[in-house]
Amino acid sequence: MSVPPPIVELQSVTKHFGDNTRPPVLDGLSLQAHPGEFIGVIGLSGCGKSTLLRLLAGLTAPTSGRVLIEDHPADTTSAERAFIFQDATLLPWLTVRRNAELLLRFRRLPAAVRRERVAQLLALARIGHLADRYPRQLSGGEKMRVSIARALVLEPSLLLLDEPFAALDELTREHLNEELLALRERQRWTAFFVTHSVAEAVFLSTRILILSAGRIAHDLPVDLPFPRTNATREHPAFHQRVVEISRLLRDTAA
Repeated sequence: MSVPPPIVELQSVTKHFGDNTRPPVLDGLSLQAHPGEFIGVIGLSGCGKSTLLRLLAGLTAPTSGRVLIEDHPADTTSAERAFIFQDATLLPWLTVRRNAELLLRFRRLPAAVRRERVAQLLALARIGHLADRYPRQLSGGEKMRVSIARALVLEPSLLLLDEPFAALDELTREHLNEELLALRERQRWTAFFVTHSVAEAVFLSTRILILSAGRIAHDLPVDLPFPRTNATREHPAFHQRVVEISRLLRDTAA
């Protein structure tokens, strides 16, 4: 079976902020990601995780090297990308429905298309019954569901997530992990997911990158079968992978 071409490719990417006398945030980073991969990105604070996402989003340019999305430079490609941040960043004066359709309005999609997509994603995110509420009336988990729906109405080929569940309690976080994977089965985007939780990275990912000092210290497959549910977290193979990757992360930090 032939391997599809990569949707993401970084070629010897270095990123400096400020003058070049300071160590680079990313240092000669090279990687490929293929369609449908879910790539967890972990590492100590300051290792370049969020900078990697910003490069993939086209929000910043590399100092040297190339960042390609679907074989085009990241800052020029027409490939649809969506970014989900740690904060839900909802507009407080708009309802859930209006927040979810905001990006579609910017793209000037017809009203009928906007309504259909938003209704579908709110239902899939299990918040259709909240469509007429305002952000102040939502819990933290509900706000994050709206943020996810707002990103996915774009039908992205590449989804970038920067610790989106870090501020949530553990049980809500686990529920949202499962729901995110269920949504992935419907849309089949490629994802880069930054997290400080090894267990979360193992649960979500098909592959995990451990970054250290702006380089890829380890590139590790996660071979647990899909679909992944709460039962996955209780399986010995899950615990073994969490322990192995946690050990590698500690060794990298040392």
